Amino acid sequence: MELESKIFERKTVIESALIPYGFQKTNKGYLYTKDFLKGAFKAQVIITSGGVVSGKVIDNGTDEEYILLHVENQSGAYVAKVRKAYTLILKDIAAACFRTNPFLKPQSNRLTLSIECQYQEKPDYPFAKLPTYGVFRYPANRKWYALIMNLKRSQVDKECTGKQKDEIVEVVNLKIEESAEHELLKIRGIYPGYHMNRAHWISIILDDTLEDEFILELIDKSRSFAVSGKARIKGQQEHWIIPANPEFFNVIEHFTSSKEVLWKQSSRLQEGDIAYIYVTSPDSEIRFVCEVLQPDIPYKYEDQNLKVKKAVKLKVLREIPKGLCPIRKMRELGVKAVRGQRTASPELIDFLKNILSH
Repeated sequence: MELESKIFERKTVIESALIPYGFQKTNKGYLYTKDFLKGAFKAQVIITSGGVVSGKVIDNGTDEEYILLHVENQSGAYVAKVRKAYTLILKDIAAACFRTNPFLKPQSNRLTLSIECQYQEKPDYPFAKLPTYGVFRYPANRKWYALIMNLKRSQVDKECTGKQKDEIVEVVNLKIEESAEHELLKIRGIYPGYHMNRAHWISIILDDTLEDEFILELIDKSRSFAVSGKARIKGQQEHWIIPANPEFFNVIEHFTSSKEVLWKQSSRLQEGDIAYIYVTSPDSEIRFVCEVLQPDIPYKYEDQNLKVKKAVKLKVLREIPKGLCPIRKMRELGVKAVRGQRTASPELIDFLKNILSH
């Protein structure tokens, strides 16, 4: 692996940080140059608009590239000295101009962010010999409900051929109901659980074959096993916080003008669930309590701010007076942040139930 690829693996460029750091904008992306080792060498680092990093070292004495730097079997003291100094330059760029991603692949990182937004749960990396394998756990009992691994495609997809066999992919293992296995394995991109009981686990290659929304529904079901030891029972009520952005839509008018409203569905909901509508900044407070009347309604809508594939019908039970349940109160009640649809804390549920009773 190239030195640059190794250092910038699992990292995403923060483009706004490049010019302040010292990069110059070019037609190929961004260029950074720096003399080092008392001016004997010059580092040239290029970052493309897509965030790909490449670099080379110029010997200022000859004005030629010092190619020994990238020859792995060159391990002499002088080469090692140049390589170490250049590596320090790259690491400083990585620290100042990049953020570290939990995983290699874009879909893996998007799903990780969605899990964090909905459940405030991040992966941990418990395997010393497999430090890139991330486990998602339910905090109350430490049971895990998802495992993301990087593997050769052929280890999961037994029908792949040619160069695909050695392609490194990221795979998520999820728990399922045994009765669902047969139908799920018919779906392209889903495979029998890798190194797991195949009657209860599936593996999904995270290469955008399947949409995030569909995988998140499977993650939610897998998590329900960790929460209760079994899948969620139909009819079992859950309480959700659903964010609504007033900059894109007149949320207050929409929910006060009708007793029943349609809203974007972004997570698994069941009839009878309770939904607390959280109006985001600048309000940053819960303003409505609703009941789910009908989930999973096919509904297509898209504009520059919103894309909807499913809608949920909500019955407005109560408008919460302004200032009664702001984010600071929610934090006191165990809800530290609302970055996406998430479950409500028991303390918040009790607080709002008390409001409804008056």
